[in-house]
Amino acid sequence: MKHLCKLMTFAALGALLLLSCEEQKDPTPQKPVVTVSMYSVTANAETGEVVFKFTSDDLSPYWTVVDPSGNKTTFTDREVTKTYTAKGFYTGTLIAYGTGGQSDPAEFNFTIGSSEQEIIDPTLSAAENVLISKTWKLYRYGYYSEEWDEETNAKLASLAIPACAADDRMTFEKGGAFKLDQGADKTVYNDGVVGGIQEGVTVTGNEKWAYVKDGGAEWIQFSDGGFPAMIGDTDGINGRYQIRELTADSFRLYFDQHGQWFFLVIVPESFNENPGTPENGEVTEASAKAALSGKTFKVERFGWWGDGWEYFDDPVPEYTADDTITFESDGSLTIDLGETQHIYNDGVGDGEDYTVEGKGKWAIVKEGGAVKISFSDGGFPLMLAGKSKVSPDDPNYHFGLNAKWTVASLADSLVRVEIYQDFNEQWFTVFLAPAK
Repeated sequence: MKHLCKLMTFAALGALLLLSCEEQKDPTPQKPVVTVSMYSVTANAETGEVVFKFTSDDLSPYWTVVDPSGNKTTFTDREVTKTYTAKGFYTGTLIAYGTGGQSDPAEFNFTIGSSEQEIIDPTLSAAENVLISKTWKLYRYGYYSEEWDEETNAKLASLAIPACAADDRMTFEKGGAFKLDQGADKTVYNDGVVGGIQEGVTVTGNEKWAYVKDGGAEWIQFSDGGFPAMIGDTDGINGRYQIRELTADSFRLYFDQHGQWFFLVIVPESFNENPGTPENGEVTEASAKAALSGKTFKVERFGWWGDGWEYFDDPVPEYTADDTITFESDGSLTIDLGETQHIYNDGVGDGEDYTVEGKGKWAIVKEGGAVKISFSDGGFPLMLAGKSKVSPDDPNYHFGLNAKWTVASLADSLVRVEIYQDFNEQWFTVFLAPAK
């Protein structure tokens, strides 16, 4: 009986020891779980400041933020304030790391800016959300090739939009409708034809666009007669244009011209490069008249431009440097050729001696969608665009005299006027600056 009691006692002690050992074993680490009480993301939509805070001491955070353009940034701070400038809808994830590995991602979002047009449609890509967010216009265009040197690419990177396309407006609608408002001038610029003007193109209102992602790049595929205000070449209607440098406030469309890229810089309709001046130098009859009336100007610089090129590097001739032109408020002109009485005539090797007879006249007119200065009674903008190798009796010898010059832009106090030399297929351009 005593032996039986001893055996029972030893068994009980063994069971207790076994239980004690099992209780001392470490439990299997559990996968971390991020709960809403562990973190906060607080955004100031007006200033762009966002405070990220993670409060769990046992875990390490890994934040990912995706901006409205689709660009990702990551960071591992437990508490940090970051400032975001691009307006729109931001998405993000938070992953926590611990002894049990990594958690499932917890999703968050915030908005910088508060205009209605920045509301994001989660069924669309980031690029599509930007495209449908507002009405767009052309700002600049240019050319690019990987085979060109840096200087050539830079020189061709920022060309002025032709007047026929400057008043065009584009709207990308959800569902694929593409609206192109051609403004007053219905002329279509085609970079692939001589003179740049495409004949016979009619915008019907049935044009379409579609977002395409191919080979890691993003594209717009136009159809049903669609094109982005200016055509890359004869294949540019219903063509495919690559989307690059997309932000909430601008993007570029690139069209492959078989070895080089033709591209358009596109900005919101409301974009104004020079606040306090007409929108982006945009010219109206009223703004042109206000910029000229009662003021005196001199030639700041001059030059030429055509399809895909421009040249404004020649110095202003000394005999032109002291010339002035005054656009009197009563519609008359005062042209002072200084001491030399010599003018620059683009068709004469060293200009020519010239006598201003009487008082010319000027008026602002609108023709073919463009705002122009109509000169008469001997009026011209201090320089003439004459044709070379013709006699003085030829009408083109004094080309630009008593003619209509396009007011191409009003910016930085400069008035840019130009006239098309159809005999050279280029524009002769004069920049007028206020005379001191």
